[in-house]
Amino acid sequence: MILIGSVIFTFPVFSQNDKSSVQDTLEIYTSDTAIVISSELSPEQLIAMDSIARKKKFLSGVELAVDYGKLLLLWTDFESKYEAGINIRFYERIVLAAEMGYDELNPLKAYDNAVYYTVKGSYARVGLDYYTSYNPTSFYYAGFRYGMSTFEDEGAFLIDSDYWEDYKDGFGSKGITATWGEIILGTETFLNIGKKEPDGPDSKLLIGWKFRLRFIGQFENREEPRIYSIPGYGRTFDSLVPAVNLYIKYRIGH
Repeated sequence: MILIGSVIFTFPVFSQNDKSSVQDTLEIYTSDTAIVISSELSPEQLIAMDSIARKKKFLSGVELAVDYGKLLLLWTDFESKYEAGINIRFYERIVLAAEMGYDELNPLKAYDNAVYYTVKGSYARVGLDYYTSYNPTSFYYAGFRYGMSTFEDEGAFLIDSDYWEDYKDGFGSKGITATWGEIILGTETFLNIGKKEPDGPDSKLLIGWKFRLRFIGQFENREEPRIYSIPGYGRTFDSLVPAVNLYIKYRIGH
């Protein structure tokens, strides 16, 4: 028996006494179903069936994802984030990914003498991932993203003095845009595994995490005071921004 990715082949057993086949059995396991063919098959027929089993469906399914790591931050006063995504899977291993989100950040000490500061806006990312399995229910993947954001910021500062009247003023910008790129590394596994057969679990839920390394693209920062953060990217003071996302997703068409 040979395991190749998510496909398992059981080849025929021949009697050493009469050289005839005892019972040829070909079991084809995919992530969708298990096909068992039992008959008197010649080696040429087995090779032909092997070729058929290797052909994956062009459109393997659709996945809906939610970043639950960001939802855990909703109880805080300084940050509110929402992010969801949709994946279209081709040939099981290639995934076209789109992610959308909204971010509002209220850092406590973004600037010296700041009374308050808020940056908020929406963002989107699109890219490709390539998957490989290390067992029938768990996967590694790598990919890239192109991200873009439209946002605004607003703040006020106060300079107090013992010798003259306190000075207070506001600042902010609207319609700010930014783009960036990301390198993705991640892993995920099925939840509530219902069986331990090679064709995978009955569950359609997966849980996973991904590491992102972001690098800024097109962005024109304000001179004074500088824009603190870009929704979906991170702090503008860093040319490379690492991040980790925790997510759960539902697979349609598994």
